[in-house]
Amino acid sequence: MALPFSGRKDGLSLSEALPDRSLFILVAMMSFLAALTLTGATGARTLSTRWAGGAAQLLTIQVSEPDQPLAVTSKADKTAQPTRADTVLADLATLPTGTQIHRLTQDELARLLTPWLGDAGKTALPLPAVIEVRLAEGQEAPTNLEQTLDAHVPGTVVEHNAEWSTRLRALAQSLLACAALALATVGGIATMITALATKAGLSTRRDIIKILHGLGATDSYIAGRFAWRTGGLALGGGLLGTLLAMAPLLLLFRMAAPFAASTLQAASTTMPDWRTLPDLLPGDMLIGLAALPFVAAFIGWVTTQFMVRVWLRRLP
Repeated sequence: MALPFSGRKDGLSLSEALPDRSLFILVAMMSFLAALTLTGATGARTLSTRWAGGAAQLLTIQVSEPDQPLAVTSKADKTAQPTRADTVLADLATLPTGTQIHRLTQDELARLLTPWLGDAGKTALPLPAVIEVRLAEGQEAPTNLEQTLDAHVPGTVVEHNAEWSTRLRALAQSLLACAALALATVGGIATMITALATKAGLSTRRDIIKILHGLGATDSYIAGRFAWRTGGLALGGGLLGTLLAMAPLLLLFRMAAPFAASTLQAASTTMPDWRTLPDLLPGDMLIGLAALPFVAAFIGWVTTQFMVRVWLRRLP
């Protein structure tokens, strides 16, 4: 005669012992929060890395009264003299090979100023020329560039963006630390929820477990039954929570797409379409999202194994 615990149905009635619906929903909620936290941290790190790398090689130069001749001594000389902007561009042409120089057009400049000035094309304010200089990777701007440009074209302003690189990296590290703390908190809460659910299931089936244990069911067998049941519920809840998080995540990436632009010219264009999203999705983030359900299942399995074994050892 086969023992009641020798087959697949061991008589524990775990579907009744464990609070299936509540555990499934709670794990799904924890996975949803974990997916948002993981994606937010990864996205912030990716954007800060791109910005920091771009800022270190980027110079922004403003030239007031760009279309005015550099020096005018007479009406005849007015057409012969180069403009202030042309003089700055000529000086920038002496920078090392590989340097990209771009003067923003009036349309690009108007789009950049629209949030502050409205229709910049109709404003009476004199607009300076904005020149973007992107150095080749590993190169640095000459230390006397600002002094040289100001000496040739007085009033020229050079904005060095390299100092933002350190700040952005510090910000990224802070965000990653906060995300790690948040993930640890979510994992701790998931562990506590699983432990409480397991404890409730053990209390509900206390008499049956005692009988099976007396008939020869090992601790490993009973703990395994509970653990696989809990692990399956956690896997399903983790998968549901991760899938539910995809909708807001895609929306966030859609909104973040313009901020991944590497140049002022690209940043001034309209919002990119959905085809640009794969460029913003880091591979490690996708791996992390795919691993979340399995991490939830592992937490549920290990926690249940530990709780059941400790409980069984305390039986008289």
